[in-house]
Amino acid sequence: MNNFFFLTVLIVSQITSVSAHTEDAETIVVTGSLDSDVPLSKINRASVVKKEVLSKSQITHKNATSLAKAVDLEPGVQTTLTCANCGSQRITLNGLRGENTTVLIDGIPAFSSVSSFYGMEAIPMVGISHLEIMRGAGASLTAPESIGGAINLVTVTPNENKFIYQLRGGSNQYLNQEILGSYGDNNGGTLIGAQKNLMGSFDEDHNNVTESSRQSQQSVFIKKENRIGDKLKVSLRGGYQELELLGGTTEATRLTSYPANIDTLEDFGGDRDIRNKYTGDLSKIADRIRLNRVDGGGSLSYHLNDDTNIKGSFSLAKQKQRSIYSHGYDYDNSDMFRFFDLKVNHVVNDSHFLTVGIDHKNEDMRSSSEYLYNFSGYKRDSFAFDTIGAYVQDEWIISDKDELNLILRVDKMKVDWDDKTLIHNKLDKTAIAPRIHYKRVHNETYSSRIAYGVGYRAPLSMFESQHGTNEEGFEMDITKLEIAHNVTYTFNREGTNSSTALSYAWTRLSNMAFADEETSPVIFKNAEDVMSIQTVGLLHVQKITPDWTLEGSVDWFILPDSYKAKLPTAAQETRARLTSDYHFGDNEFVAMANIVGPRNLSKYGYYKNYNTLLDDPDPFSFDKIPANQKRQRAPAFFTMDLFFQRNFNRFALLAGVNNLFDYTQTKKGESPLSWRTHRNHTHLDNRHVWGPNTGRVLYAGVKVEL
Repeated sequence: MNNFFFLTVLIVSQITSVSAHTEDAETIVVTGSLDSDVPLSKINRASVVKKEVLSKSQITHKNATSLAKAVDLEPGVQTTLTCANCGSQRITLNGLRGENTTVLIDGIPAFSSVSSFYGMEAIPMVGISHLEIMRGAGASLTAPESIGGAINLVTVTPNENKFIYQLRGGSNQYLNQEILGSYGDNNGGTLIGAQKNLMGSFDEDHNNVTESSRQSQQSVFIKKENRIGDKLKVSLRGGYQELELLGGTTEATRLTSYPANIDTLEDFGGDRDIRNKYTGDLSKIADRIRLNRVDGGGSLSYHLNDDTNIKGSFSLAKQKQRSIYSHGYDYDNSDMFRFFDLKVNHVVNDSHFLTVGIDHKNEDMRSSSEYLYNFSGYKRDSFAFDTIGAYVQDEWIISDKDELNLILRVDKMKVDWDDKTLIHNKLDKTAIAPRIHYKRVHNETYSSRIAYGVGYRAPLSMFESQHGTNEEGFEMDITKLEIAHNVTYTFNREGTNSSTALSYAWTRLSNMAFADEETSPVIFKNAEDVMSIQTVGLLHVQKITPDWTLEGSVDWFILPDSYKAKLPTAAQETRARLTSDYHFGDNEFVAMANIVGPRNLSKYGYYKNYNTLLDDPDPFSFDKIPANQKRQRAPAFFTMDLFFQRNFNRFALLAGVNNLFDYTQTKKGESPLSWRTHRNHTHLDNRHVWGPNTGRVLYAGVKVEL
């Protein structure tokens, strides 16, 4: 499918229509927003629920082409690489795992537990107006499973006529193209966009095994929004995305079948040291993952009168995954996700705004594998998930200084792992979740937000919990829902030239689903430990001059050892970030410095990872050669990104560099590649991740706006 040809035809026809209707319209030019025009605080002051806003310009400053890159290093947010071979990236909020993050599009749930495993790198930024980050259980009214929080992608409103084309290219095969066309007025219009990205792989130690996979992505997007009369508003959107990840080999090997032989013992020389050059068959270290996703959604809002309206929303998505892994197996799945919500909003009086609604979520995942299911006879991880919920919300304006948001949700959830053999292969649970959000405006400068919420999640697919265990088969012994109680507090100071936010979040997580890798086959079960996860954050924005703004943030993630041991890769525990945004004339220069503190890696299970394999692969023999164990303490490290933009009348030139000093953990003497002990054997793995695996990328580009 030639998406860009298809898009070009649509946009040309649209621009023709625009020019026919707007001969006298005012010319839209690229001017670039001055800092004086942008709110200093990232937190939406009007919202009772804490919402941190990431603008489109801030996304551009990061050179972010996907959601995974856009939100990384934002306060309380991490994008974690869970596998250097396959390139899976998860977005975590408040220290919770990626499967505890819900992604919304225009406030509507749009991604499932399965589609978010690789899908975060496939979500394009074209057509996005801004992002809203809402941390904490209960942050989303319609997503009770968002234990960590929710990220809302707010799309551009098509209420003007414009055309934008952006091209960026640079080192390491980097290429990005974005096209966006809009035709409309205050009553609505049409938005069409497309995006195409490519980033080559990285092999910093030149041992013929990559530390970062080659990524290619392309997508098309369309949105139609209209007001019909004074009472009805209709919004519809649709999209198509493709993603391909090629990991392991520097040759971008595209496997068509799983490798029959995966024995790599003698492929790194006689001493079996993974720091030597790999000389074996490329198929034994290659991963290939392909995603195809078609989605759609929309909403209809009808005003019955001045006090009451009805709003219905829906979302549909079908995603297909086709994968071949270096562990020697193939795996495909087809995931169908459906969501529907119907609510009534009613103004009771000047103090109370009542919302009553019901929603329904359904997901069916069916998997197939020649090696796992047909040859080895393992049971499939297919499942059917269904939940129906009801909720009531009262937004209570107590006074001009106090506002309270009270929510109660009830959900009936059913899960059936229809091919599993253990007795506990079904869940049928009812959960009740109260949520309270309170905002206190102390004066014109200071305000506080405190929230308590309960979230719950039905653990579904093997891929959402742990990656790389499937080649030996697995069973499900999940008997309980994951339950989280969350308390957050935020103190804000907003002055004329500065803004400060101090935040604290505490989450009590029960029944965490995890893979017990000490069993054969691997058993997915609920943890008996009750885990306390805490996040402390400080954010300060200072306007030095009308054209120069500094932003600094510090995050502390306090994670218990029992929780660390169940994570796929090591989390960041302490970090700081400083951003300088300076405008001079028609120019903008942005510098971003990121610092990550040291960590004890052994708590994450990294003590099982080694550089050298002995003749006897008995894992107990590794105790005799601690010098060959992978690093067990990650050092503190520092990275820097630069961005420059020069604005002209109808276009802008831009240039930048990500990872200016080319810092990677491999250049510090340790790649993510390792021999990993696994019960009674050892295998080659690529998950010893603690630092950047993507090296320096230089880029330049042009943006045209008509």
